[in-house]
Amino acid sequence: MSLTPSAGTDRVALAGRRIAVTGALGFVASHLIPRLLSRSARVIAVVRPGRDASALEREGCSIRAADLSAGEARDAWFAGCDAAVHLAGIAQAVTLVPALEAAGALRAVFVGSAGVYTRLESRGADAKRRGEARIRESSLAWTILRPSMIYGSPRDRNLARLLRWLERCPIAPVPGGGRTAQQPVHVDDLSDAIVAALERPVSSRREYDIAGPEPIPLASLILESARALERSVWLLPIPLGPVHWVARTARRWKVPFPVSPEQVLRLEESKAVDITPARRDLDFNPRSFGDGIQAEARELRSTRPPRGRQPGGPSPVARSG
Repeated sequence: MSLTPSAGTDRVALAGRRIAVTGALGFVASHLIPRLLSRSARVIAVVRPGRDASALEREGCSIRAADLSAGEARDAWFAGCDAAVHLAGIAQAVTLVPALEAAGALRAVFVGSAGVYTRLESRGADAKRRGEARIRESSLAWTILRPSMIYGSPRDRNLARLLRWLERCPIAPVPGGGRTAQQPVHVDDLSDAIVAALERPVSSRREYDIAGPEPIPLASLILESARALERSVWLLPIPLGPVHWVARTARRWKVPFPVSPEQVLRLEESKAVDITPARRDLDFNPRSFGDGIQAEARELRSTRPPRGRQPGGPSPVARSG
Protein backbone atom coordinates (compact mmCIF):
# COMPACT_ATOMS: atom_id res chain seq x y z
CA MET A 1 0.00 0.00 0.00
CA SER A 2 1.68 3.23 -1.13
CA LEU A 3 1.21 6.70 0.26
CA THR A 4 -0.51 8.36 -2.69
CA PRO A 5 -3.21 11.03 -2.53
CA SER A 6 -6.84 10.12 -3.06
CA ALA A 7 -8.53 11.29 -6.23
CA GLY A 8 -9.56 14.94 -6.04
CA THR A 9 -7.49 15.76 -2.95
CA ASP A 10 -3.98 16.98 -2.16
CA ARG A 11 -3.75 14.85 0.98
CA VAL A 12 -3.03 11.24 1.74
CA ALA A 13 -5.39 9.37 4.05
CA LEU A 14 -3.35 7.65 6.75
CA ALA A 15 -6.06 5.15 7.69
CA GLY A 16 -4.74 1.62 7.32
CA ARG A 17 -1.22 2.78 6.40
CA ARG A 18 1.66 1.02 8.11
CA ILE A 19 3.89 3.72 9.56
CA ALA A 20 7.11 2.88 11.40
CA VAL A 21 8.18 5.30 14.14
CA THR A 22 11.73 5.19 15.47
CA GLY A 23 12.46 6.55 18.92
CA ALA A 24 8.96 5.36 19.76
CA LEU A 25 9.48 5.58 23.53
CA GLY A 26 10.73 9.15 23.38
CA PHE A 27 9.20 12.51 24.23
CA VAL A 28 8.10 13.55 20.73
CA ALA A 29 6.78 10.07 19.93
CA SER A 30 4.55 10.16 23.00
CA HIS A 31 2.69 13.07 21.37
CA LEU A 32 2.93 11.90 17.76
CA ILE A 33 1.79 8.28 18.06
CA PRO A 34 -1.67 9.11 19.51
CA ARG A 35 -2.21 11.43 16.53
CA LEU A 36 -1.35 8.67 14.06
CA LEU A 37 -3.57 6.16 15.86
CA SER A 38 -6.45 8.65 15.89
CA ARG A 39 -6.21 8.67 12.08
CA SER A 40 -6.44 4.85 12.10
CA ALA A 41 -2.85 4.43 10.96
CA ARG A 42 -1.18 1.13 11.84
CA VAL A 43 1.81 2.22 13.91
CA ILE A 44 4.92 0.07 14.07
CA ALA A 45 6.94 1.24 17.06
CA VAL A 46 10.68 0.71 16.61
CA VAL A 47 12.36 0.46 20.02
CA ARG A 48 15.72 -0.60 21.39
CA PRO A 49 16.06 -4.28 22.31
CA GLY A 50 15.18 -4.91 25.94
CA ARG A 51 13.06 -1.77 26.37
CA ASP A 52 9.59 -2.14 27.87
CA ALA A 53 7.13 -1.20 25.12
CA SER A 54 4.07 -2.82 26.69
CA ALA A 55 2.31 0.56 27.02
CA LEU A 56 2.60 1.08 23.26
CA GLU A 57 1.23 -2.42 22.66
CA ARG A 58 -1.78 -1.58 24.81
CA GLU A 59 -2.35 1.52 22.71
CA GLY A 60 -2.49 -0.65 19.59
CA CYS A 61 1.04 -0.42 18.21
CA SER A 62 3.07 -3.28 16.79
CA ILE A 63 6.56 -3.51 18.28
CA ARG A 64 9.84 -4.14 16.52
CA ALA A 65 13.14 -4.24 18.38
CA ALA A 66 16.06 -2.59 16.59
CA ASP A 67 19.44 -1.22 17.63
CA LEU A 68 19.66 1.83 15.37
CA SER A 69 23.09 2.68 16.75
CA ALA A 70 24.54 -0.49 15.19
CA GLY A 71 26.88 -0.05 12.28
CA GLU A 72 24.43 -1.47 9.75
CA ALA A 73 20.66 -1.12 9.67
CA ARG A 74 18.46 -4.00 8.52
CA ASP A 75 15.69 -3.73 5.99
CA ALA A 76 13.69 -6.25 8.06
CA TRP A 77 13.14 -3.50 10.62
CA PHE A 78 10.95 -1.69 8.09
CA ALA A 79 9.60 -4.59 6.02
CA GLY A 80 5.97 -4.08 5.05
CA CYS A 81 5.94 -0.41 6.05
CA ASP A 82 4.33 2.22 3.85
CA ALA A 83 6.20 5.06 5.51
CA ALA A 84 8.54 5.89 8.36
CA VAL A 85 8.98 8.74 10.81
CA HIS A 86 12.53 8.89 12.13
CA LEU A 87 12.77 10.54 15.57
CA ALA A 88 15.88 8.82 16.89
CA GLY A 89 18.54 11.22 15.62
CA ILE A 90 19.06 12.36 12.05
CA ALA A 91 22.76 11.49 12.15
CA GLN A 92 21.68 7.82 11.99
CA ALA A 93 20.17 8.44 8.55
CA VAL A 94 23.54 7.52 7.03
CA THR A 95 22.88 3.85 7.85
CA LEU A 96 19.09 4.02 8.07
CA VAL A 97 18.36 5.25 4.54
CA PRO A 98 19.68 2.10 2.78
CA ALA A 99 17.50 -0.07 5.04
CA LEU A 100 14.41 2.01 4.24
CA GLU A 101 15.16 1.85 0.52
CA ALA A 102 15.68 -1.91 0.62
CA ALA A 103 12.42 -2.38 2.55
CA GLY A 104 10.49 -0.37 -0.03
CA ALA A 105 9.26 2.18 2.51
CA LEU A 106 9.69 5.07 0.10
CA ARG A 107 7.93 7.77 2.15
CA ALA A 108 9.91 9.03 5.13
CA VAL A 109 9.83 12.03 7.43
CA PHE A 110 13.12 12.75 9.20
CA VAL A 111 13.06 14.95 12.29
CA GLY A 112 16.42 16.62 12.71
CA SER A 113 17.44 19.81 14.47
CA ALA A 114 17.95 23.50 13.80
CA GLY A 115 21.34 22.90 15.39
CA VAL A 116 22.72 22.22 11.90
CA TYR A 117 22.84 25.99 11.40
CA THR A 118 25.51 26.55 14.03
CA ARG A 119 28.70 28.24 12.85
CA LEU A 120 30.68 26.68 15.68
CA GLU A 121 32.89 23.65 15.29
CA SER A 122 30.63 20.80 16.34
CA ARG A 123 30.99 17.08 15.74
CA GLY A 124 27.30 16.67 16.54
CA ALA A 125 26.23 19.25 13.96
CA ASP A 126 28.60 17.75 11.38
CA ALA A 127 27.05 14.31 11.93
CA LYS A 128 23.57 15.78 11.46
CA ARG A 129 24.67 17.44 8.22
CA ARG A 130 26.04 14.14 6.92
CA GLY A 131 22.74 12.51 7.76
CA GLU A 132 20.81 15.19 5.87
CA ALA A 133 23.14 14.85 2.86
CA ARG A 134 22.53 11.08 2.75
CA ILE A 135 18.77 11.68 2.82
CA ARG A 136 18.91 14.16 -0.09
CA GLU A 137 20.76 11.75 -2.35
CA SER A 138 18.38 8.86 -1.58
CA SER A 139 15.52 7.54 -3.70
CA LEU A 140 13.06 8.15 -0.85
CA ALA A 141 10.18 10.60 -0.95
CA TRP A 142 11.72 12.32 2.03
CA THR A 143 10.86 15.33 4.15
CA ILE A 144 13.31 16.90 6.60
CA LEU A 145 11.90 18.83 9.55
CA ARG A 146 14.26 20.92 11.69
CA PRO A 147 12.62 21.82 15.00
CA SER A 148 14.09 24.46 17.26
CA MET A 149 14.14 23.96 21.03
CA ILE A 150 11.25 21.58 21.81
CA TYR A 151 9.15 22.10 24.93
CA GLY A 152 5.64 21.40 26.11
CA SER A 153 5.53 19.05 29.10
CA PRO A 154 7.49 18.12 32.24
CA ARG A 155 9.16 15.43 30.10
CA ASP A 156 10.98 17.91 27.87
CA ARG A 157 14.69 18.40 28.45
CA ASN A 158 14.67 22.13 27.89
CA LEU A 159 12.16 24.47 29.49
CA ALA A 160 11.01 22.00 32.14
CA ARG A 161 14.44 22.47 33.73
CA LEU A 162 13.99 26.24 33.66
CA LEU A 163 10.54 26.01 35.24
CA ARG A 164 11.83 23.79 38.03
CA TRP A 165 14.66 26.23 38.68
CA LEU A 166 12.30 29.20 38.82
CA GLU A 167 10.06 27.33 41.28
CA ARG A 168 13.01 27.01 43.66
CA CYS A 169 15.00 30.20 43.08
CA PRO A 170 14.03 33.83 42.34
CA ILE A 171 17.37 34.50 40.62
CA ALA A 172 18.06 33.38 37.04
CA PRO A 173 21.60 33.65 35.67
CA VAL A 174 21.45 34.98 32.10
CA PRO A 175 24.64 34.33 30.10
CA GLY A 176 25.44 37.07 27.64
CA GLY A 177 22.73 39.38 28.94
CA GLY A 178 19.84 37.39 27.48
CA ARG A 179 19.65 39.28 24.18
CA THR A 180 20.00 36.32 21.82
CA ALA A 181 16.83 35.34 19.94
CA GLN A 182 15.12 32.05 20.81
CA GLN A 183 12.18 30.45 18.99
CA PRO A 184 10.96 27.37 20.92
CA VAL A 185 8.37 25.05 19.39
CA HIS A 186 5.68 23.24 21.37
CA VAL A 187 5.84 19.46 21.02
CA ASP A 188 2.18 19.29 19.94
CA ASP A 189 2.82 21.78 17.13
CA LEU A 190 5.82 19.74 16.00
CA SER A 191 3.70 16.56 16.07
CA ASP A 192 1.05 18.25 13.93
CA ALA A 193 3.74 19.24 11.42
CA ILE A 194 4.99 15.64 11.20
CA VAL A 195 1.49 14.35 10.50
CA ALA A 196 0.94 17.10 7.91
CA ALA A 197 4.18 16.14 6.17
CA LEU A 198 2.99 12.53 5.91
CA GLU A 199 -0.41 13.60 4.60
CA ARG A 200 0.74 16.19 2.05
CA PRO A 201 2.68 15.06 -1.02
CA VAL A 202 3.75 18.67 -1.62
CA SER A 203 6.25 18.22 1.22
CA SER A 204 8.08 15.40 -0.57
CA ARG A 205 11.81 16.13 -1.05
CA ARG A 206 11.54 19.40 0.83
CA GLU A 207 12.99 20.76 4.06
CA TYR A 208 11.24 22.87 6.70
CA ASP A 209 12.26 24.76 9.81
CA ILE A 210 9.74 24.15 12.59
CA ALA A 211 9.63 26.72 15.40
CA GLY A 212 7.41 29.06 17.35
CA PRO A 213 5.55 31.92 15.64
CA GLU A 214 8.28 34.48 16.28
CA PRO A 215 11.70 34.80 17.91
CA ILE A 216 11.98 36.24 21.42
CA PRO A 217 15.06 37.27 23.43
CA LEU A 218 16.29 34.77 26.02
CA ALA A 219 15.58 37.27 28.81
CA SER A 220 11.96 37.59 27.67
CA LEU A 221 11.66 33.80 27.54
CA ILE A 222 12.76 33.56 31.17
CA LEU A 223 10.42 36.35 32.29
CA GLU A 224 7.48 34.74 30.45
CA SER A 225 8.29 31.39 32.11
CA ALA A 226 8.31 33.01 35.55
CA ARG A 227 5.01 34.73 34.75
CA ALA A 228 3.51 31.33 33.88
CA LEU A 229 4.46 30.17 37.38
CA GLU A 230 3.21 33.40 38.93
CA ARG A 231 6.69 33.98 40.29
CA SER A 232 8.95 37.02 40.34
CA VAL A 233 12.46 36.58 39.03
CA TRP A 234 15.60 38.67 39.04
CA LEU A 235 17.74 38.30 35.94
CA LEU A 236 21.45 38.15 36.74
CA PRO A 237 23.57 38.85 33.64
CA ILE A 238 26.80 36.87 33.59
CA PRO A 239 29.58 36.89 30.96
CA LEU A 240 29.81 33.86 28.70
CA GLY A 241 33.59 33.46 29.04
CA PRO A 242 33.66 32.24 32.65
CA VAL A 243 30.62 30.00 32.12
CA HIS A 244 32.32 28.40 29.12
CA TRP A 245 35.50 27.85 31.16
CA VAL A 246 33.50 26.15 33.94
CA ALA A 247 31.69 23.94 31.41
CA ARG A 248 34.99 22.92 29.80
CA THR A 249 36.58 22.22 33.17
CA ALA A 250 33.60 20.16 34.28
CA ARG A 251 33.78 18.08 31.11
CA ARG A 252 37.53 17.58 31.49
CA TRP A 253 37.11 16.33 35.06
CA LYS A 254 33.88 14.47 34.26
CA VAL A 255 31.91 16.57 36.73
CA PRO A 256 28.16 16.91 36.01
CA PHE A 257 27.24 20.32 34.57
CA PRO A 258 23.81 21.33 33.18
CA VAL A 259 25.11 22.48 29.78
CA SER A 260 27.98 21.54 27.49
CA PRO A 261 30.71 24.00 26.42
CA GLU A 262 29.18 24.04 22.94
CA GLN A 263 25.75 24.88 24.33
CA VAL A 264 27.25 27.81 26.24
CA LEU A 265 28.80 29.26 23.08
CA ARG A 266 25.58 28.72 21.17
CA LEU A 267 23.89 31.14 23.57
CA GLU A 268 25.50 33.85 21.44
CA GLU A 269 23.94 32.47 18.23
CA SER A 270 20.48 33.58 17.17
CA LYS A 271 17.99 30.69 17.03
CA ALA A 272 15.58 32.62 14.78
CA VAL A 273 14.39 30.68 11.71
CA ASP A 274 11.90 31.22 8.90
CA ILE A 275 8.74 29.11 9.24
CA THR A 276 7.01 30.64 6.18
CA PRO A 277 7.49 27.49 4.01
CA ALA A 278 6.00 25.31 6.78
CA ARG A 279 3.04 27.68 7.13
CA ARG A 280 2.48 27.47 3.35
CA ASP A 281 2.86 23.74 2.73
CA LEU A 282 1.91 22.21 6.08
CA ASP A 283 -0.64 24.74 7.38
CA PHE A 284 1.74 25.10 10.29
CA ASN A 285 0.26 27.52 12.83
CA PRO A 286 2.23 27.27 16.09
CA ARG A 287 0.91 28.60 19.38
CA SER A 288 2.49 31.59 21.08
CA PHE A 289 5.23 30.93 23.60
CA GLY A 290 3.12 32.52 26.33
CA ASP A 291 0.26 30.07 25.74
CA GLY A 292 2.58 27.09 25.47
CA ILE A 293 4.64 27.76 28.58
CA GLN A 294 1.54 28.48 30.67
CA ALA A 295 0.14 25.07 29.73
CA GLU A 296 3.44 23.40 30.62
CA ALA A 297 3.59 25.21 33.96
CA ARG A 298 0.07 24.04 34.80
CA GLU A 299 0.96 20.45 33.93
CA LEU A 300 4.17 20.62 35.95
CA ARG A 301 2.29 21.80 39.01
CA SER A 302 -0.47 19.22 38.59
CA THR A 303 2.08 16.40 38.82
CA ARG A 304 3.37 17.57 42.21
CA PRO A 305 1.79 17.18 45.65
CA PRO A 306 0.56 20.32 47.41
CA ARG A 307 3.09 22.16 49.56
CA GLY A 308 3.44 20.67 53.00
CA ARG A 309 2.25 17.25 51.87
CA GLN A 310 4.39 14.34 50.82
CA PRO A 311 3.12 11.64 48.46
CA GLY A 312 1.18 9.14 50.55
CA GLY A 313 1.51 11.26 53.68
CA PRO A 314 -1.15 12.94 55.81
CA SER A 315 -2.92 16.11 54.75
CA PRO A 316 -1.46 19.33 56.16
CA VAL A 317 -3.28 20.69 59.23
CA ALA A 318 -4.71 24.19 58.94
CA ARG A 319 -3.88 26.50 61.81
CA SER A 320 -5.93 29.49 62.92
CA GLY A 321 -4.87 32.85 64.30
